[in-house]
Amino acid sequence: MKTMNRIMILAAVSMAAACTPAVELTDSTIELPDSYSTAASADTLTIADMSWEEFFPDTVLQRHIRTALEGNYSFRSCLDRVRLAENELRTARLGYWPSVSAGLSAGLERFGEYTMDGVGNATTNTPDLDRSKHIPDPYPDFGLGLSFSWEVDLWGKVTQKKRAALSRWTASREAASFAQSILVSEIAMTYFDLVNLDMKHQITTAAIDFIAKSCELTEDLKDAGEMTQLAVDQFKARLLELKGELLDTENRISAMERALCLLMGKFPEHVDRRDFYELREMQYPGDIGIPDLLLTRRPDIREAEMTLAAADCDIKAARRAFYPGLRIGGSGGFDAFDIGKFFLAPASLAYEIAAGLTSPVFNAGQIRNEYSNAIVRRNIVVNSYKETVVRAYSEVAGLIESNENIMKRISVKKEEMRTGKKATDSANELFRMQFIGYLEVLSADRDYFECCESYVGLEIERMKLQADLYRALGGGGFTQPEPSTAL
Repeated sequence: MKTMNRIMILAAVSMAAACTPAVELTDSTIELPDSYSTAASADTLTIADMSWEEFFPDTVLQRHIRTALEGNYSFRSCLDRVRLAENELRTARLGYWPSVSAGLSAGLERFGEYTMDGVGNATTNTPDLDRSKHIPDPYPDFGLGLSFSWEVDLWGKVTQKKRAALSRWTASREAASFAQSILVSEIAMTYFDLVNLDMKHQITTAAIDFIAKSCELTEDLKDAGEMTQLAVDQFKARLLELKGELLDTENRISAMERALCLLMGKFPEHVDRRDFYELREMQYPGDIGIPDLLLTRRPDIREAEMTLAAADCDIKAARRAFYPGLRIGGSGGFDAFDIGKFFLAPASLAYEIAAGLTSPVFNAGQIRNEYSNAIVRRNIVVNSYKETVVRAYSEVAGLIESNENIMKRISVKKEEMRTGKKATDSANELFRMQFIGYLEVLSADRDYFECCESYVGLEIERMKLQADLYRALGGGGFTQPEPSTAL
């Protein structure tokens, strides 16, 4: 019998080697450039190692981020998906253990007199048999016992399934980490947009005061016969235009506050924020790091990597389905047709145990197709992994280039703003002395007003780029308890 079992195993293994499809595995390796740009740091430390509390210096913004991480409903759903993955990991671990069930049964059955059971029972009740052992008619049956079934993990199929579940759990944590970095970045950028609107409101208010004074001066000059009504109307039209912009800005501020409250999981209310000039002076870490660290820091890349590891385990588990399986099962307990003798031991004890070795011979190609599908799914995951790496590198490289460019633009805009301020002061002084007309004053004022708004916009864009770069480089990681079931 042992020789026959060995022959069956060898035959099944040989058959598996012959039946497994020859599907080519896609190479999962990918090489990154040495650096993002010539200006990027080559240090091995990156801002991705920093938590968001360390990266963002504004304590008011920190408070809003903390509120969002606790109250944002979408992010809380991500955390629940991590818990689901951990439950699946526990389920996969239980594959090592046998399934055990308990049962209690009671029944009553009458066999027909002209049936095999009926005749057999009648002939069994002979006079020389103890009357307590005579089979009654109708026949009651009482049972209480345990049964178990266990598939021995001969080839490590259960182990591969557990490793796949562990990789998917890790991938779910990385997905939650990525969602956290996105949420932190969105909170920061919305906060900066709100500060930008506050500054636009201040600039517009200052422009209204300036134009109102110019309008009064023009009316005085008109009363003195030195200016026409057209000049007065032009200044009034500009004044009304600015008041309209001010109302629009106030509406946008309210909308931005509602958007920020929604991200924090709160009902609309006033949102605290710092002044633009305070934010402008705050410094952000600028160490970028080398691209190779992107593979170990950025959570969406790590998620794709763990998904790839799970796909590799799925292939190994699918291949082991070709091999024979050993299943052990049995049951035991009390069984009697007389309730009075139900717990009489060992007379009412009954048990059975069996072991079986099974090997797939013909299943209409189902196992072969499952193995082939596992390879194809793995190749799809490889392509997704490589696409994620390339996209992440391109995103970081673009953000670094934009950050370098915007610093130059801010420097040019500051010089333009200083020049514009001089032009505005000169235009007003010359207008008072009637060396120039009102159109030059309006033009100089409009140019300076737009220049101030543009400068503020560039500074806010610089802050938003820092928040976006923080997210693109990994977002500081994600703290979550380790699984209660280790491999």
